[in-house]
Order: sequence, then C-alpha cells, then structure tokens
Amino acid sequence: IDHLVVDGPVVVTPPPAPTAVPSRFTAVAPGRLLDTRSGIGAPVAKLVGGQVLTLQVSGGGGVPAGATGAVLNVTVTEPDGGGFVTVYPCDVTRPTASNLNFSAGQTVPNLVSTRLDASGRVCLYSTSTTHLVADVAGYYSGSGSLFTALAPGRLLDTRSGIGAPVAKLVGGQVLTLQVSGGGGVPAGATGAVLNVTVTEPDGGGFVTVYPCDVTRPTASNLNFSAGQTVPNLVSTRLDASGRVCLYSTSTTHLVADVAGYHAP
Repeated sequence: IDHLVVDGPVVVTPPPAPTAVPSRFTAVAPGRLLDTRSGIGAPVAKLVGGQVLTLQVSGGGGVPAGATGAVLNVTVTEPDGGGFVTVYPCDVTRPTASNLNFSAGQTVPNLVSTRLDASGRVCLYSTSTTHLVADVAGYYSGSGSLFTALAPGRLLDTRSGIGAPVAKLVGGQVLTLQVSGGGGVPAGATGAVLNVTVTEPDGGGFVTVYPCDVTRPTASNLNFSAGQTVPNLVSTRLDASGRVCLYSTSTTHLVADVAGYHAP
C-alpha cells in the first residue's frame, strides 16, 4: 500500500489469514526418497553447507499427487563438521528452526512431519557439508486415518521379556512385535507411532521398523554405534494382524513404547 489520503473516518481491514485445511494420515511401508551417497533423489554428492536441496516427495514412495504433507525419517551421515538440518516446504522462507543436530562424522536420524508445497516438494538446508538420507513413512491428504494419542506404553523390552523373550535380537534377524491389543492400541488400528530404542548394541549398525506384510525395505529408522543407547520416533503402518517387524544389522537389545495409533 502506498500513501493514502482520506477525508473522514477510515477502517483498513487486513486480508483474511489462510484457512488451514484438515488432513488425514496414511502410513506407508518405509520408502527411500533421498540418498546423496547413491544418487537417489539427488546427484551423488554431499549437500554443501549453507545450500538447499529440493526434494520431490509426492509421486514417490507411495505418496500420491495432491498430498499436503509427509512424515519423513531424515538422516545426516558423514558430515564434515557440526551443525543442523532444517526441513521445510519450499514455498516459504527458510524458518529459524532445526530438525536434527549433529557433530562431525556422526550419523544422526530424526522423524520429521512437514507440509509439502503445491508441487509436492520439501527443501532441506544444512549448515555443514554432509550426506543426507530421507525415507518416507506416510503422508497427509484429504482421506486416510485419524490419529489417537496415548499415554506412553511399553510394548517391547528384550531386557525384561516384554513383548519378546529375554535376549538380544541377533544381528541380521527379525523380531515380530504385536502392536494392536497392547498399550491402548485397538484391534483394527492401521498404523502406530512408536518410540524405538537401541541399547547395549554389540556393534554399530541400524534398525529398520516396517509392517510384516512387505519385504524389508532399504530404509533405516535409527543408527547407532557399539554400546550406545539411541532412541528415535517411528511412524509405521501395521500389517493386517496389527504387527510390525524390527530388523537390526547388529546384535542389540530393543525397547519400543507406543505413543499413539492411526485407525479408520
């Protein structure tokens, strides 16, 4: 607005704020959308610190055109220095927020829930030069499931025999966890949000959580080194029996706490 000259009283009414569009969530089997180490979703090269990588989310990993948001597990690996990563829709100015923080040489994941721009994209910014990996766990749209939050409930602890025998999960093997029917998750739930923790691992590696009715995907939910205790939030679809499978590359104890569930 330029200068205004008006005789008499005047009321200037600002334009109405954009109306938020309610969305529902659809969980999918984890799918890799980005890996700068191998050229998935971007050229084979680290993202240079201070620059932005544009990632097309809709149209890949089971995310349809028209999706309004996505849940991504974003991982930093082999960073040249310490810093942070911000994930945001590409139609806004980069916010003063971070999604994961890291030190030089670390591999650090975190679950990110983000709006997509009108073209189905997100932007990823890093303060330090690093490789980036992103796996999609689900998307938001006009149809899907409703989310119900729960008080955290322990479904799995291999140290004490909750949900599995008292024994570490052997590296390279799979543990099947019954989610529905426990921790407040009803029969018929289609997905769950779990806080999954690795503790006392014999060596470094990663864990993948996925519905048991699909082939294990080339995706990871948390990364760890020998002896570390590392948690991460996991959003996953359940199979028709209400189960998820957990795979670890190294022998380790596993803990899983449910935070909520998706249902029609």
